[in-house]
Amino acid sequence: MAQKQDLGVFNFAIRAEKDGMNFYMKAAKKFSGNEDLKKLFVSLAKEEAKHMDIFLEFKAKAEGKGIDQCLKNPDIDTYLEAIVQEGLFPKGDTVNKRLEKVDTVAQAAAIAMAAEKNAILLYTELAKLAKDKDQKKFFEKIVKEEKSHLVMVAGLRADNDPMYAALRFGRFF
Repeated sequence: MAQKQDLGVFNFAIRAEKDGMNFYMKAAKKFSGNEDLKKLFVSLAKEEAKHMDIFLEFKAKAEGKGIDQCLKNPDIDTYLEAIVQEGLFPKGDTVNKRLEKVDTVAQAAAIAMAAEKNAILLYTELAKLAKDKDQKKFFEKIVKEEKSHLVMVAGLRADNDPMYAALRFGRFF
């Protein structure tokens, strides 16, 4: 079994948002032939960058207040540890390798949907565990934004994957 890393909540979130930004920018480049798709991926990358900046600011404020970082809380469930260890998006060289294997918009959307779902799970749990009310509100706000990303990416996937659209809407178009 892999040794657990001691990651603070903000360090993990900053890394996760950076991974998301990189994934979406590389996806935008890969699908640059479709202007609408490129714009969507660039837009999602910008959202992830905003989240990263917010986490950086919040981390600085939290450090100033001496707020304990809740990923060190022993009450965190095993699945949260798994998310932390795996990350939300493919990382480092694996982003390039993973996107090389992606041939369709639907495949890229499926990867993004999985990452957005993991982000929603993680930030929902962190909101529950947050001891500081500003921290709690912050995580709840991020959850809402990640949910909106999931909806955008699910729409993109439905537009480009007839089987997914059929499962989502209950019929073929």
